[in-house]
Amino acid sequence: MDLESVLDVVLVPRPGASPALREVEAFLARSLEEAGAEVHLQAFASTPHGFALTWSAALLLMAGYVAAVAARRFGLALALAFLTPALLLAEFELQLSPVSGLLPAVEHNVIGEFPAVEGAPRLVFTAHMDTTTHLGDHLDWGRWGALQGPATALALGVAAAGLLLRRRGREPSRRLSVPLALLATVPFAAFFVFQTLGPVVREPSPGAVDNGGAVAALVLLADALSGRRADAPVGVEIAFLAAEEERTLGSRAHAGALLGGPPVAVVNLESIGASRDLGLVMEDGFGLRRFRSPEPFVSFVRRAGSRLGLPLPARPLPFGTLTDGRSYLARSIPAVTLRAFTGGAFPRQLHSARDSRERLDPAAIRLAVDLLRELVAQADADPRAFADLARTPHAPKPEG
Repeated sequence: MDLESVLDVVLVPRPGASPALREVEAFLARSLEEAGAEVHLQAFASTPHGFALTWSAALLLMAGYVAAVAARRFGLALALAFLTPALLLAEFELQLSPVSGLLPAVEHNVIGEFPAVEGAPRLVFTAHMDTTTHLGDHLDWGRWGALQGPATALALGVAAAGLLLRRRGREPSRRLSVPLALLATVPFAAFFVFQTLGPVVREPSPGAVDNGGAVAALVLLADALSGRRADAPVGVEIAFLAAEEERTLGSRAHAGALLGGPPVAVVNLESIGASRDLGLVMEDGFGLRRFRSPEPFVSFVRRAGSRLGLPLPARPLPFGTLTDGRSYLARSIPAVTLRAFTGGAFPRQLHSARDSRERLDPAAIRLAVDLLRELVAQADADPRAFADLARTPHAPKPEG
């Protein structure tokens, strides 16, 4: 399979549940079939408009909070100040969909399984294939996201202070309480602008670094595995995931399907092709739940890297940033994310038209494919050792 021809198909704006994404899915399914994989589409419930719905609801709740403070209805203001973070907790931490699920859709993961002996441990490679478009980028969102906690505390404090003063027979000053209430809404309004207005006013992203290069790498890997024998000692699965940009709903569904089968370990790919500077994201998770990749599996990946002269250092994600890797770690499936960095830092200007084909280095994509092939060969060489490390669950994040 020729890399450039793969990129020709993949590098188009392909948001969740869109016709463009379905066309890319069909291409990827054909590519896996031609490589000799057994292919199936895994359907799951998605929320392609979830971010717009959730952040619109959060902003409306905070607007109601300000109105309640202005009307001196501090009990109502306190309830709305609690309800806003409760909604965000339900949507983003618990992955429930009280608001985002109002406009549901069905999406599909494209999964190809290569032959192996019955009951063989499985090495799974994943990459998300969907794109999205927002204003700002991951570092901007992290800065404003970090302010939502203090903003919530301020909102609760203003409402509670108003109630307390009322009980003492005093009237809170509107000159102070209303400006403070407005200040508490600012981080939520910022996310409304980033997440809701971005797709409307910004040219859609073709998703080269995020995550077309990784998708292309897995197509090339599948092509390299086309002659894999039926009695291979380790099963290899390639999964193209949808809805990573929708709270990692696609990988959540995929992780659930992996439970109860043979031992399995997952290498998730992100931003492959951005550079030859590859690192491992070893901590991932949610706002309140964090996980670390198990050391035996990390060592397994690094051994393969050392054979190619790749040190694969640990690299942190920016605050508030996530990968599909969290879905597997949350289910105690050994997983690690292989990610390319630029200048040792997280790539900028993703989720925009600037994430274009010119940013991809074909040699860097091929280097990543070489690493993936080395991982397969290493697992095949000692399937019993691989099975043992595939049984090692994630490590919780150390305290402190």
